[in-house]
Amino acid sequence: MAISFARLHHVEPSPEARRLLWHVLSAGIVTRDEPEPHVAHDKPGAFLFWVVSGYGRLRCQSGSCVLRPGRRCWLLDLRHPRTYIPERNQKLVTNGLRFAGPGVEAWLDLLGAESEFVFSQPGDSAFLRRTQRQIIELITRRPRAFEWQVHLLVTQILGVLLKVRKVLSEPTRPVSPSVTRVLTAVSADPARNWKARELARVARVSYSKLRAHFKQIQGETLKAFLTRTRLEQARLLLCDPRLTIKDVASQLDFSSEHYFSHFFRQTTGMSPSEFRLMSMPPD
Repeated sequence: MAISFARLHHVEPSPEARRLLWHVLSAGIVTRDEPEPHVAHDKPGAFLFWVVSGYGRLRCQSGSCVLRPGRRCWLLDLRHPRTYIPERNQKLVTNGLRFAGPGVEAWLDLLGAESEFVFSQPGDSAFLRRTQRQIIELITRRPRAFEWQVHLLVTQILGVLLKVRKVLSEPTRPVSPSVTRVLTAVSADPARNWKARELARVARVSYSKLRAHFKQIQGETLKAFLTRTRLEQARLLLCDPRLTIKDVASQLDFSSEHYFSHFFRQTTGMSPSEFRLMSMPPD
């Protein structure tokens, strides 16, 4: 068999995703029973992977490390050459995702490229694998606006790696369960026209208490958070040339294209058409 890429999924990101978002270039499983060398890429990117089965070594610019299954993963800089070497008479099976995006070099410097991440919490390892499966489902089915969902999932994965590296300071107080419920609900359906009192029912607290908790914990008002979330969705959808401005307004639950245009101009200082023209890649 030598090296098998039969379970590896490739994707060609849109020009908009390449410019604005975290975008996945490939994801899935590679099986090898002989060394697999990779040359350095001329464009920045990252490869995050873990070992499904088998043992071997990774030879890269910083040296050599042992590859083995467990609650661990490795992050590599695609600009550097690397070679995966299975142990004699073994198949080294790895799973992971290759991705890129604005600022990827800074992330690699911060997290430490060509290094191992060991998960002390079993839930972190399970989350990584579950999220990667969701990404594979998105890039194979390609539903509308799937690239934005991929962007959000890759961001969540990077958040886990930040936690493992303890890059960010620990919170001084626990997050309120009511605020957590609101953040979870909005992230699950970011295009929805959420109302504050509706979210108070989701949070299981009074409207006034939710407003106070949210501002105290998140550092912005609930209204500002909902406006920002809706605006991010609007920008994403406007980058899809297949959608008319009326389509975008409808997906964001605006009653008309006119009200959507008014909202967009009021929050950005430009019309949806002007933003779309500005965001188009040069010929």
